[in-house]
Amino acid sequence: MIDNLAELYGRDLFHNGDYDVTDSGDLDTIEGLENLKQALFQRLVTYPGSLIHRPNYGVGIKRFLNSISSLANQRELFTIIQEQFALDPRVEEVTGVLFTTSDGKPQETRILVRVKPVGYDELEMTFVPFGEVA
Repeated sequence: MIDNLAELYGRDLFHNGDYDVTDSGDLDTIEGLENLKQALFQRLVTYPGSLIHRPNYGVGIKRFLNSISSLANQRELFTIIQEQFALDPRVEEVTGVLFTTSDGKPQETRILVRVKPVGYDELEMTFVPFGEVA
């Protein structure tokens, strides 16, 4: 059992398209479940093979741009998301993935992922992969 969840979930730089600066001039940070969500979003948008030191890291969601409404692509993407998210040591299990799309408007695509984080009950995380973290 994990004694210190704060240590497991860690702290990282807050990044939502760019880095934010605090009033003191430091880069803003993020921790806890929000840090996990940010890390999973980064895993979602990273192309496999783009990190030389971690060649198998990433879902590469943009490969599915304009084709995510296909059932075959949703099945493939579900499997990739489930495998990739489960590799994060803070995730015990991925229990579901739901895709919401709008034809001709990829920026409105939403991916709802149900995960069981270590030390927490199951929760839902919504990602807007062709826009920003929702």
